[in-house]
Amino acid sequence: MSAPAKPAAAAAVDPIEALAEKLYVQMCGRIYGAAGEKPQPKAVAQLCFKLAEAFISANYEFNPHAIAEREAKNKASVKLDSVNIDFGAVGKS
Repeated sequence: MSAPAKPAAAAAVDPIEALAEKLYVQMCGRIYGAAGEKPQPKAVAQLCFKLAEAFISANYEFNPHAIAEREAKNKASVKLDSVNIDFGAVGKS
C-alpha cells in the first residue's frame, strides 16, 4: 500500500468564492425547498457573488479586527519599490 500523494502546492483560496459558495448552498436550500416561483440557479449564484463581494468590502471598512489584520499584513510585507540594493558593492573588498 502506498500513501496518498500530497498536493504539490496548496491552491490559493479566494475568500469571495468561498463565501459565495456557502451563501449559494444555504440560499438554494431555502429557495428551492419552499413553495412558489423559483429563480434560475445561475441568477442565484450571481446574487451570491455580489453579496459576498459586498460583505468582504464592508468587512474591511467596518470590522476593527479585519482592519487591524489587514494593516498588520501590509506592514509585514516587503514593498520591492522601496528596497534599494547596491549590486556594485557586492564582491568588492
